[in-house]
Amino acid sequence: MTISSVSKRYLGVGAGLTVLMGGVTACGAGADVAGSVQLYGHTVELNQELADRVPTEWKGGITVPIQVLRPNAFVDENNNPVGVQPDLLNAMSTKLGIHIKLEVAPFDAQVPGVQANQYAFTTATGDFPKRQEVLTMVDYTIAGLGWLTAADSEIKTLDDICGKKIGVAKGTNQEVRAEEFVGACEAKGIDGTAVIGFSNTLMTVPLDVGRIDVTYDSISSVLHFAKEEPEKFKMVGDQVNDAAIAFGVVAGEQEKADLLRDTLKELMDEGVYESIFNEWGLSSLMLEDIYINSQGLALS
Repeated sequence: MTISSVSKRYLGVGAGLTVLMGGVTACGAGADVAGSVQLYGHTVELNQELADRVPTEWKGGITVPIQVLRPNAFVDENNNPVGVQPDLLNAMSTKLGIHIKLEVAPFDAQVPGVQANQYAFTTATGDFPKRQEVLTMVDYTIAGLGWLTAADSEIKTLDDICGKKIGVAKGTNQEVRAEEFVGACEAKGIDGTAVIGFSNTLMTVPLDVGRIDVTYDSISSVLHFAKEEPEKFKMVGDQVNDAAIAFGVVAGEQEKADLLRDTLKELMDEGVYESIFNEWGLSSLMLEDIYINSQGLALS
């Protein structure tokens, strides 16, 4: 079976993390891949021309990592992987006629996992020049960063964050940026600003229980929580578009990158791509085309 995205009801925090840390299997070994799947009013079908281009080592099925980041990827109360990435991978699995297994992994394990052939490609990697040295990137969405704090927090501006505890996902660009922010606070003569890294954790969890004062996170997650739970969370400051987010294969594996790009482009042409982003409230983060290594992509 292919990845099921049938519910958007959320798990409780404890149960959700337990299931996620154990991994999520999108389809069982030996199962047949459906020739078509219904997704938000679209019928996604096998494309034999694309399937014929699947590399030999992928034909028996592939494993890809996902990071816990709502609404990009998480599991619902029925233990189904849901979100933008599972939906895209569901459609791609059908187009290519191959099994895709989702494995929850911390962000800083994704690139090494691809290099070690543990994973076929990364799923949510910022397309930066440094990463292009080790990965060929297939850009499918725009990335941004934002600050999220409790709705009743005294933090109202970015200046108020100095001296506070900042939560970030380990191994991400926001961790680097947060450390730079600490340096800026110290340059102002304000000490005590701390960056605390987490793995495989929805960043609202430590924020909700007071382990951190503010989180610096993907703008998709920040916008989602500020909109869906305004009684609990608020965004501080403005969105900063910073790069594209991509599927990443080992640098130089151009045929694989081209296959992923062409598969995504077909989903875009068929309207499936737009419907997925609309479903999860992230239409402002869509791209107009699918790019490789950000070539031709203008960030705004």
